[in-house]
Amino acid sequence: MIGVFNNSLPGYEGLTPIQILDKAAELGLGAVLFGNILAVVPDLDHGKLAEIGAAAKARGLKLNAGVGTFNPARPERCKSLIEAGGGDMVKGLERVLRAMPALGAETAFFVVGMIEDRDDPNVPWAAQLRGVIDGVKALAPAIRESGTRLLIKTHEEISSFEILRIIEAVGEDLLAIAHDPVNVPCRVEDPVECTRRIAKHVVQVHIDDCYTTFDGDDMRRYLTALGTGDIDWPALLALVPHATRWIEFHRGQFAMPMFDKAWLAAQADATLDEYRSLMAATVRNARAERPIPDQKDVFLRLAPSIEWLKAHA
Repeated sequence: MIGVFNNSLPGYEGLTPIQILDKAAELGLGAVLFGNILAVVPDLDHGKLAEIGAAAKARGLKLNAGVGTFNPARPERCKSLIEAGGGDMVKGLERVLRAMPALGAETAFFVVGMIEDRDDPNVPWAAQLRGVIDGVKALAPAIRESGTRLLIKTHEEISSFEILRIIEAVGEDLLAIAHDPVNVPCRVEDPVECTRRIAKHVVQVHIDDCYTTFDGDDMRRYLTALGTGDIDWPALLALVPHATRWIEFHRGQFAMPMFDKAWLAAQADATLDEYRSLMAATVRNARAERPIPDQKDVFLRLAPSIEWLKAHA
């Protein structure tokens, strides 16, 4: 089954949830993931959710959802969850988890934050990770009673090693992984090796492609059509054959100071072998003077992504 994020469909901002479903069905896709369900149904009204769920079922589509950012140490990133919980972020996520059966969704994923949050001197990164651990533990009854699987996303601010430590702290019955391979180079991780490391916890995979090249002394990530980047998608997907595949188009072209001593020292989980792998690809692309694809019109990547995924089903 091939699914798509609602915001990876052209014109999504002007479409109703039902029109999103129609668009996905027209493209021959099998599922839709609403990136933040609180942007679709802010009040989590079970009737509205059930209506969307019934419409999806009528079109032969499966549904899943995300909740945006969940980081108790950074409430400014989590306003929709706080509002949903009447001022309490954890209660807001609890409401989402308990509402997901009405939608027909089996999982709800979250991100910890944004890339700059990792190095914010005002909110220590360790405190942010501890807040996530404590928050997930508090959600244990809602996770178990609702049957909704809570997923943490491999995102540009967090390493897969840190995610594994969070899962170890809370228990794998409470938390699994929404794996987004184009993000892991930001943490000096090779996408395939990262996937090998976390494979047993991966429930869904976010599909896009990227390559890295030099921008001055930095290694910069550029997004590109699926199958034309540096990620070995056949090898990666073979490691997680059970995972649902979701097309998600990314927007950021992050730059990493790969030769900066202090920055590298702060990447405590980085391995020499994965650093070597990333830098080798970066050097190859720089030497080839690889042209930069259009980074603004992300929807140019939609048709090639669908074609590639169907060919590699």
